Amino acid sequence: MTTEIKSPENSGKIQAKGKYKKGFSGNPKGKPKGARNKSTLAAEALLEGSLEKICKKVEEEALNGNMQAAKMILERFLPPRKDRCIEIDLPSVHTFEDVLIAIEFIFNAVGKGNITPSEGELLAKMVESYSKALESYQFEFRLKNLEENLNNRSKHEASK
Repeated sequence: MTTEIKSPENSGKIQAKGKYKKGFSGNPKGKPKGARNKSTLAAEALLEGSLEKICKKVEEEALNGNMQAAKMILERFLPPRKDRCIEIDLPSVHTFEDVLIAIEFIFNAVGKGNITPSEGELLAKMVESYSKALESYQFEFRLKNLEENLNNRSKHEASK
């Protein structure tokens, strides 16, 4: 015998108690890929015949100097670029002195207008990340050498 309950959580629908286990969806596969919203399909059907005419009209308006139409076209076909390729001869970084030289180079490039301040900031962060990796590597190397020296000293003292 199944017990049916009615609660506000199920929007007034009567559900059998224990129909779905807690934590498991009633629709495990979810919405099928490529499924489209009904309102989107309706809007597309409405515009289907006149879409080409609308696009031509917006293009004509843009060519006649309507900046809103031009902006609309450009935003659709040429979205704003988030990054750009920059060419600068950033010096090689192998030591902490090189880190200072690289940061100074970036600072000067921003000051001269060769790169934007945000590009300079990103480059400086990359140099900083490299610097931290270099610091970690050098620390690990020094620690390993100290441990080896300590082990050699204890072996030497134990053999006396």
